[in-house]
Amino acid sequence: MTDIEALRKLCAHVEALAPGAVAGLTMVNEGRSHIQQALFPSLPPDFSLALTDVPLVPSSFGSCVKAIATGETITCPDVQNDRSFDERWRQVCLAYGLKSVQSRPVHVGGEARGTFVIAYRNPRPENEWNVALMKFAADAASQALSEAQER
Repeated sequence: MTDIEALRKLCAHVEALAPGAVAGLTMVNEGRSHIQQALFPSLPPDFSLALTDVPLVPSSFGSCVKAIATGETITCPDVQNDRSFDERWRQVCLAYGLKSVQSRPVHVGGEARGTFVIAYRNPRPENEWNVALMKFAADAASQALSEAQER
């Protein structure tokens, strides 16, 4: 199984555990200057392309960039009404029906090298189940990417 296949399966398992969820990952380039790749198996490829090449700048394009920059889980319970993120990010999410997004850093070699994302099609506050599932998924993605890097 390739690394991408393993990450796709992880996304599918998370979606099975959280009905209505859309799971995915973003990964940054070696220099940590931009998002190099996005993987959202349940969404059309155009969604992943919209996140690719987004610079990691302090203005925080969206929850993934902010999670990478801060090293913390970022929760946006209501994408449409949250004005703390860039309008372009909000429009991309809403165009694909994503109304709640949570991003947690994925660490490889002690650095945030991407994010695991769980999104929902309705506004949704953070709850204990989401927190636990997000931690599991991000840790599993970190482990998979760390092992791939060691090969």
